[in-house]
Amino acid sequence: MQITGEIEHGRSEWVVYKEKIYIDNEGKKKGWTYIERILKQEAVVIIPVTEETGSIILISQFRVPFEQDIVEFPAGLIDHGESIEQAAHRELLEETGYTGKIVDISPALSTSAGMTNETVYIVKMLVGENPSKASAHESSEKIKIHKIRRDDISSAMKEWKNDSAILDSKVYTYLTDDQ
Repeated sequence: MQITGEIEHGRSEWVVYKEKIYIDNEGKKKGWTYIERILKQEAVVIIPVTEETGSIILISQFRVPFEQDIVEFPAGLIDHGESIEQAAHRELLEETGYTGKIVDISPALSTSAGMTNETVYIVKMLVGENPSKASAHESSEKIKIHKIRRDDISSAMKEWKNDSAILDSKVYTYLTDDQ
């Protein structure tokens, strides 16, 4: 494959709609459209687990494209000049009120390679059993916090399925990994 060009089809405050022009394996010229964050801004996804009981902290957040709540891990964009660690601590506190210590950071990960060139870092954190302070949601956020004990994951999964809830793929993968 050989990339031969790039076309910008449109942009908003947060994303650019682009097309990469390339030559495929048979020598044919083709295009691939995708979404790119402005300045290729990266994100963090935080997996908060309580130290004492091993409970997982999740959020449900209203997502406009789906017109409903999505069950997710706390997450957010890494601000300019901010480290992965700083962004993880900030986003966890803002969205859940929890604070904690980082125990692992993934390499850069693709979120949906056919749709976007977005990369995220999954940050595993150990947190206390209760939030340190009230969460501070932005006006565009409608977030509910869920604390799920390891023993209750199966019943939570059944409940979400019965309610036709949509789970972020990272949540599903993490919660069913050792079930």
